[in-house]
Amino acid sequence: MKIYIARHGEYQNPAGVVPYRLPGFSLTELGRKQAVLQAEKLSSFKIRDIFVSPIERTHETGIIIGRILKLHPNVKEELIETGTPLQGMKKEEISLLSPNYPYDVQLHIDGGGELPEGIFERVNSLVEKLKLMSKSSSHLLVSHGDPITIFLIKTLTGTIPHSVEEFEKSSRSRYIPMGGLICLDYAQPGIPKYTEII
Repeated sequence: MKIYIARHGEYQNPAGVVPYRLPGFSLTELGRKQAVLQAEKLSSFKIRDIFVSPIERTHETGIIIGRILKLHPNVKEELIETGTPLQGMKKEEISLLSPNYPYDVQLHIDGGGELPEGIFERVNSLVEKLKLMSKSSSHLLVSHGDPITIFLIKTLTGTIPHSVEEFEKSSRSRYIPMGGLICLDYAQPGIPKYTEII
């Protein structure tokens, strides 16, 4: 089985805030072009289905990819962006509270913000369900930077990152940029083979 994971494209954000789960952050023209490029890269891989986060920018990315691949995106809560009371703040404001936003910011913790362990568990639960469907299928997941990167680092190294520094130091994968696309190949037992496509 192969899991392709795409991060949504660039989105409109004139106020320069960190939106997390807030509505109203649709793709820019560049973001739409990034989704088309992702679809073109995926067109030869026989993708069986597309699963997307319910957040607008990921759903829109999935619709563009799906239109080209002739697949209808399925919304999955497991792929949603990090839940945090810090949404809507400027990145610089959050960084002043802590350079390792959001996971060790007291406002995030006190407000019931998600921890990396929970983020990994929900993404991984979807991947485990897909593994049971077929050993030869290819699936596409469209999600957000933190959920994707937390899932990848834990899957590839066995550790869960809790800070920006830990995200950046991982030698097995990168922090997925907007419009990025990677593949995990589960053909062999153990750690899946990781490939960067975009």
